[in-house]
Amino acid sequence: MRASFVMERNFLILLSGIFINGIGGGVYAVSGMMLVFQLSGSVIYSGFAFFALTLASAMAFLIAPFANYVTYKKGLIGCEALKFLLLFTIPLFYFTVGLNVFYVILILFIVALISQFSYPIESTIMPIIVGKENIIKANSYFQTVREGMSIVFVAGAGILVVVIGPVQAILITAICHVLSSITYLFFTFQQEKATERPVIGQLVTTYTNDLKAGIRYIQDSLIPKMIVSIVFINFAMGVMMPNMPAFALIKGNGSEALYGFYLAAISLGIMIGAILAPRVKKFSFGLLTIVSFSITGLLWMGAAALPAVPSLIFFCIGTISIGILNILMFSSIQQQVESAFIGRVLTVLTSAASIGMPFGSLLGGYIGETFTAIVPMYLCGIAMIIFSLSWLFNAVLRKLPKIDEAKLFPARPVTETNFEKSL
Repeated sequence: MRASFVMERNFLILLSGIFINGIGGGVYAVSGMMLVFQLSGSVIYSGFAFFALTLASAMAFLIAPFANYVTYKKGLIGCEALKFLLLFTIPLFYFTVGLNVFYVILILFIVALISQFSYPIESTIMPIIVGKENIIKANSYFQTVREGMSIVFVAGAGILVVVIGPVQAILITAICHVLSSITYLFFTFQQEKATERPVIGQLVTTYTNDLKAGIRYIQDSLIPKMIVSIVFINFAMGVMMPNMPAFALIKGNGSEALYGFYLAAISLGIMIGAILAPRVKKFSFGLLTIVSFSITGLLWMGAAALPAVPSLIFFCIGTISIGILNILMFSSIQQQVESAFIGRVLTVLTSAASIGMPFGSLLGGYIGETFTAIVPMYLCGIAMIIFSLSWLFNAVLRKLPKIDEAKLFPARPVTETNFEKSL
């Protein structure tokens, strides 16, 4: 099974779910933010919407520990079904009692919170399905498929939103969540029994211990040395992303379809990065990060200044570094962390890294509304260069060897007996 994991039943089921969600997610990525922008007519509200989305990521550490008390299969099926019900209310209310921009933002927030519950489950089952020795290849494969689908469907979604409208497009996303929920019914992999649900007092104690376990696991690792610069870069991304709908309208002379093309450019860049990740892992991880993100900064400043077509090309190429870093970091964590701790470690790390993005989105909405949506693009490009310089002047990060040899986490036995079972 390990040698031919691509044809393994559970791998194909998970891949099918990702494919279906790739269709819905591509449509949702365009229609959700564009609906907020259309209902409000203001970048400020786009900033509020992106604040809600990214705040959910920052709150992952509060949500994910509850995944301990469900089986992987039931957790994934339930999350997809709940997303359908919530998203379905948007077209339902639109065609009946009317739709309020704040309600749309609230639904975006809740759906994002549900994703924080399912994310550690998906991360934990991957080593079970493919084996730790195949993690980098499997993640690269999944990321390539996910972003490949995103390129097609996000680009198409921009046109779809123009033709049928963002509300009807969101209904398509809701239907995709139902289909992925049905797909996950066919999982057959083995897992240990979910942790028994405790009474309220025990729940609070266990919940707190789960969070502490994840924090303790990373405190002696290299992660704290990276986290400040990662928070900074996410803050900068938060400044840029709420302005993307308005930025695309400027570059496209009022065409809403171009927003989908910019999101597709992000997906294409991340996909190329995912494809390149297994090939560039032989290079020093520290220097690879420094060089690639400095190039990203220059390209994104060029994207802000150039007309639509070269702007899209520069923006896409600049995103490749993000795809490489994501795969190498994610795979390293899955390889070096005991399976019982993967979900907790990823949750703590993701929450910490995401904390800057919600506040960046509020500032980005203000900057875009006060000046122009092009200014945040320049600022984000400058931030990428500052990020690379922060690694350059940090001896530990600069000297990191190739990712397979970089010991991000010290080897240790699992001594916390309360957490011997996986999620």
